[in-house]
Amino acid sequence: MGIFGALTTAVTGLRAQAFALQNVSGNIANSQTTAFKRMDTSFVDLIPDEAPSHQLSGNVTANSRQTNTVQGDIQNASIGTYMAINGDGFFVVGKASSFTDGRPVFDGVDRFTRRGDFGVDKNGYLVNGAGYYLMGIPVDATTGNLVGSVPQTLQFQNDFLPAQATSTVEYRANLARYPLTQAHDTAVPRSELLNPATFQANPSAGPNAAAKILGSGGALLPDAPAILTGTTVLPTTTTNAGTITINGQAVVFAAGRTPAQIVSDITAAAPPGVTATLNSAGHLVLTSGDADTQVVIASSATALMAELGVSVGTTQPTNLLTQSSVAQGQTLDVTIGLATTSIIFGTGAGEVSTLNELNGVNGLGGLTGGIGSVNTGNGNITITASNPSETITISGTADEKKFGILTTTALPSNGTVVASDVSTFLNQSLGGGAITAYDISGSPVNIQMRWAKMDSSLYGGTDVWNLFYQTNSAATGSQPAWQNVGINYTFGQNGQMNPLVANVSLTNVTVDGIALNTINLVHGSGGITQFADPNGNIQVNMLQQNGFPAGELQTVAVNDKGRVVGSYSNGRTIDLAEITLANFSGANFLKRIDGGAFEVTDESGTAVYGASGKIIGSSLEGSNTDIADEFTKLIVTQQAYSANTKIITTSNQMIQDLLNMLR
Repeated sequence: MGIFGALTTAVTGLRAQAFALQNVSGNIANSQTTAFKRMDTSFVDLIPDEAPSHQLSGNVTANSRQTNTVQGDIQNASIGTYMAINGDGFFVVGKASSFTDGRPVFDGVDRFTRRGDFGVDKNGYLVNGAGYYLMGIPVDATTGNLVGSVPQTLQFQNDFLPAQATSTVEYRANLARYPLTQAHDTAVPRSELLNPATFQANPSAGPNAAAKILGSGGALLPDAPAILTGTTVLPTTTTNAGTITINGQAVVFAAGRTPAQIVSDITAAAPPGVTATLNSAGHLVLTSGDADTQVVIASSATALMAELGVSVGTTQPTNLLTQSSVAQGQTLDVTIGLATTSIIFGTGAGEVSTLNELNGVNGLGGLTGGIGSVNTGNGNITITASNPSETITISGTADEKKFGILTTTALPSNGTVVASDVSTFLNQSLGGGAITAYDISGSPVNIQMRWAKMDSSLYGGTDVWNLFYQTNSAATGSQPAWQNVGINYTFGQNGQMNPLVANVSLTNVTVDGIALNTINLVHGSGGITQFADPNGNIQVNMLQQNGFPAGELQTVAVNDKGRVVGSYSNGRTIDLAEITLANFSGANFLKRIDGGAFEVTDESGTAVYGASGKIIGSSLEGSNTDIADEFTKLIVTQQAYSANTKIITTSNQMIQDLLNMLR
């Protein structure tokens, strides 16, 4: 091609270097543009088709080479909705084609960008600095699961988050093995424990427990309460006739009646709730099946009573009546716990001559451990036990079987602390923490917890705690103020619960008039322990609940899990959406458009959702332009451009020389 070919080649060189200079200029100009991807220049030689020995170096053309997959530096940002991608992937964004009443109308074409400077606009959309709207997949606020699988334009309204009623309270604590309650007195054993005898209503958990009544021989009187000796076996037929009185109702027997006939007579004539049976020893057994019926037996025929060998069942309170007189100088000792009162019968000072005088005996009503009353109005000694599993021992020089002993169940265990007992309860218990719970409308209520350790002597030596929660802070008189959760927390020597109480269901929970319905109190495995504590207090390790009031959306932010998180006025943070990242097989063949966005091309391939890149919140990706590298390119481009101009000058001079030769 000669000189003219050199001119043409130099022109292509100038054009290619100018193209490269334009890319260098654009890279430097966008060196501070968020997530900008520099454009490199690739030079391609154009070789004419000649024999190998005559081939020329040829012309040159310049093409752009994209760097979409080259990471820019991650920079911290103070705005919670800013985000950067560390690794592969692009944000999926939409573009508004127009606006109607100030609201965007989208063209439905997905675009992609690495620019993450998103902010919430007036309509609740996340828009970046170039005007592109973020797309993602909404999250169900209740379950936390994604709603669908296809990205959509995200919009967050200032709607209220509905209130959620408290249904679960997670509670873990250590109970001091030796609690130092206000009632603790080093001079009084077990003074730090809860004593039901000091309460008007028994607040302990569990069913009522019958007091144990022991005779001087150690036998349980309710188990062997024969009115006489209890060893007489009923004959085939009775010899004696007579009348016995059951609870004030006379039952007449005629001589010659069989045991079965006697049972039939009693069943027909006895008051309602009283039944007659024959036990395995052949004794006639009378049982009160009604809690309000006390079986009181009186007889006008001693011989008949001896012949019947009557005993009284212990299903309900029973009254065992025998003789009502004793010999002068005999004593009756009543022991409850560690306290004993001795009753002396006779005619001297300080003695009683009949059972009816027992009402005036000093000390019977004040025994520790629980004599509630001594009633001799019916000619019998009546002892009321007020502590669960209490043991009452009857002994002395007198035959205790000569006294009628009324055995009742312990003071009813209703599991509540009435207002008049609150002061005593607070002195005998320890604070177990408090937590705010919410009803279905979001109304808050403060639930206070207290623990009380029970007297282990009432539970066979086992360490037992009861948990209470306050139900009415304004209760007065006999109104319930605290409620027992109804569980005995028992512990072994190793300080662990035995048996394990993993959770407790509290039904119909109402606190200060606010109904919380059923609450599941969750302790988990080993959540409640009884280890030594130097301060003798309750150490609460966890106390949290799942309820909350209604709240208005205040701010949104992006976390490092790639989710948009909403912060509400009620303190809740809820996942609102998950940001979708897209990737391409040919990411460097995407079509670049304004604002750092890209569109899909045939060469790039379709978008594949679920890119491996990690989203970093409160951060931005910087431009991947290296200023020093671009300056180097600028110098090289300038030199190459100047060299091409020199070729043109030289070619022109050669042409002038050729023309001068022709002249």
